[in-house]
Amino acid sequence: MLIIITVCVLIYLVVAFYQHRINQQATAIYENKKPLFEIPLDQEFELAQNLNLTGESQRKYDQLLSQYKNIHETLIPSIDDKIKEVKEDTKGVNFIRSRQKWIETNQLIEDVEDQVKNIQAGLVQLQDLDKQHNIAITDLEKQYQDLRQQLLEQNEKLGPSIDALEKMLADIEDQFDEFTTLTKKGDHDSAETILSELNATTDQLKDYMEIIPGLNQELQTEFPEQIQELGRGYQMLTQQGFNFENDTFEIQLEHVKTQVKQNNDNLAALNVDVAKDVNIDISHRIDHLYQFLEDAIEDKKIVDEKVTVIAKYIDHLRRQNTDLTRKLERLNIDYVLDHKEIENNRQYTEQIRAMGMEAMRQKEAIQRGQAVYSRIRADQQQIMRNLEQIEASQKELYNQVIDLPAEEEQARQTLRKFDLEMRNKKRRIDNHNLPGMPSDYSNSFNAVIKEIERLSQALNQPKVDVEEVSKQELIIQSDMDNLEEMTTKLIDDAVLAEESLQFANRFINTDPDIAAASKKAHIAFDHDFNYTKSLATIATALESQYPGSYQKIEQEYFAAKVPVTNNEIQETEE
Repeated sequence: MLIIITVCVLIYLVVAFYQHRINQQATAIYENKKPLFEIPLDQEFELAQNLNLTGESQRKYDQLLSQYKNIHETLIPSIDDKIKEVKEDTKGVNFIRSRQKWIETNQLIEDVEDQVKNIQAGLVQLQDLDKQHNIAITDLEKQYQDLRQQLLEQNEKLGPSIDALEKMLADIEDQFDEFTTLTKKGDHDSAETILSELNATTDQLKDYMEIIPGLNQELQTEFPEQIQELGRGYQMLTQQGFNFENDTFEIQLEHVKTQVKQNNDNLAALNVDVAKDVNIDISHRIDHLYQFLEDAIEDKKIVDEKVTVIAKYIDHLRRQNTDLTRKLERLNIDYVLDHKEIENNRQYTEQIRAMGMEAMRQKEAIQRGQAVYSRIRADQQQIMRNLEQIEASQKELYNQVIDLPAEEEQARQTLRKFDLEMRNKKRRIDNHNLPGMPSDYSNSFNAVIKEIERLSQALNQPKVDVEEVSKQELIIQSDMDNLEEMTTKLIDDAVLAEESLQFANRFINTDPDIAAASKKAHIAFDHDFNYTKSLATIATALESQYPGSYQKIEQEYFAAKVPVTNNEIQETEE
């Protein structure tokens, strides 16, 4: 029973609390409604009505007034009714229904607030447009007075554009009159549309008046003066004997004149952007023609300088080639020239002659006033390159033959050296009183002797082939080096074999192996002249029977041996 009473009490308290809360919210809604009547829209509507609106502005005013009446006549009474319903519901227990009506009422108040703000903004805009348009009338009227004054003052600077600009200003003033009429009637929406177009057209007129004088100045003064100057310059150059390859100068100049005339028409039609582009193109074409004349003057200057330079260069090469020809003729008596030196030099002579004739033709063309300086300049550059190439070839040919006598003398000295070296080798061998020479050594020795004889014969020919002599020198030197190695080995083997055999004599009577080896070594030494075999036979036996004995003989020999030097050759020569 106590629990039931407690639950009932709790339910009562909850209901009472929620009723009180809903009642507070209803009161709050009522307070939220009050600001809707604090905005002085009635006064704003009265001010807007005093503007004497017409047209689109009047229709907009009527629409705002209709919205405002709907708020007062329909929406606000509806809000009051909903507030009463919310308060009535707080006396019962229909909590969910009270909550939903409270939400709907708040949303309706927010919607009405937004509409009121929009109405207020619309009324302010109508008033602002009236103010702005009246200010614009004054400002624009002043601008058009200034623009007309500028047109009068700049009549000459604006050139062919003046009529079109005056018509443009007249059209703008007509449009301005329409704007003024609509503003005074109170049709500010329609006036605003015209004002936007009017401002754009006025700005365009101002831009034209800033740009056109510069374009007109170029078309009326700068370009014609430059065209006349170019024409006079071209005539002066042709009278001075200038000629031009594929000459289209006058055609290009006439084209520029036509462009200038046509671009005056563009200015007259106020095709200003097109006129700007055409003026840029005209300027580029004029610059090109000026450059054409400047290049021609520069070509003549360079050509006149090169005429003298080339003439001197050709004379220099001609003298140089004559000297080279004489030198080749003298050398051809004593030496074999097998690299077409004389033929090549004749070709240089012919090339120099041909370029001399070409230089003479160019000079004559200049004297007759028939010179195309651009072409002659290019030809002169090629002639200079050819002359430089000929001079380089002459120097190369000269260097090939100038040292032939010195090379011959060097070859003769080398021949004498080879001869002395061979005699020295023979003396070295003879000093050892050997019983004979191995056949391979004799063959090599005799082969080198024959090569030296052939070198001597080559140097004693009526015409010496220095190149062939040089090849023979290289071959002989290589064979001499090989022969020197063979000579050294031959003497070393022979001497070591003799000393080893002498040492072996101590053991012949007591050691049969040494006796047998000694006998074989003597046969190889005395009868076969194979000193290497003789040494190998006796050295092997000694090392076998008496280890270290041959090694000691060898070490003592090489320690006491005196190297053969060029001093020995010099002494022999003396």
